[in-house]
Amino acid sequence: MLDSLEEAILLLDRSHRSGDDIDFEQVVEFIAGQQIRYGHDAGVFVESGNVSYPKTRLYTGERIQTLLAAKNIRTIESTRALVLSGSSSDIAQSSIALADSWLENQCFSDFCAVGECRHSSIAFIRYLSVLRKTDYLEKMISNLSKFRDGKGGWNGFPYFFTLLALVEIESPIVDAELNYALPFAEQRFKRSRSEKPYRFRREEILSLVLSRFGHSLLSHV
Repeated sequence: MLDSLEEAILLLDRSHRSGDDIDFEQVVEFIAGQQIRYGHDAGVFVESGNVSYPKTRLYTGERIQTLLAAKNIRTIESTRALVLSGSSSDIAQSSIALADSWLENQCFSDFCAVGECRHSSIAFIRYLSVLRKTDYLEKMISNLSKFRDGKGGWNGFPYFFTLLALVEIESPIVDAELNYALPFAEQRFKRSRSEKPYRFRREEILSLVLSRFGHSLLSHV
């Protein structure tokens, strides 16, 4: 039994990465069942579990402080998970279409760097990646590059979540961003303080960034 939307999203994401054989349709139906179907928020996904959204964290552990960011990212990640499922069922396709209609009218879909809309913009980049919308992605990454802080990060953007989004994309413009981040990445990981499972996830992201350019995680982190 699935107890929360976050659990369902993670299950589809892990299954996609590992190729595990699970009952996709059961998970798809659960996720789609958390979607608002009518009214102003039609397309938005709501968490059914006991979750306090101002304390919600991104996959990589960075905290989300606002209800708006939690709502945006939950909806983006839910839609992304449905796409990753590969389901052709009517409920999956109608749910994705409804979410898309909502997403395309949000500021982060054109890249927004105001407050925690930065976090939503990065989540939306991850969504565009699974849709393989190359030109759209490159436009978003080009905007991100304007916020380099000179220390391997991007001003106001969640560092490890941004690295995760970038390392999932194969593109010369993304390679340029990762090359910029590379000299600082291991030190930033060592300075970050995070508990399980976030530390393991961050270490995995760091390893992916290093291996992308033929490096390995030589020191103990």
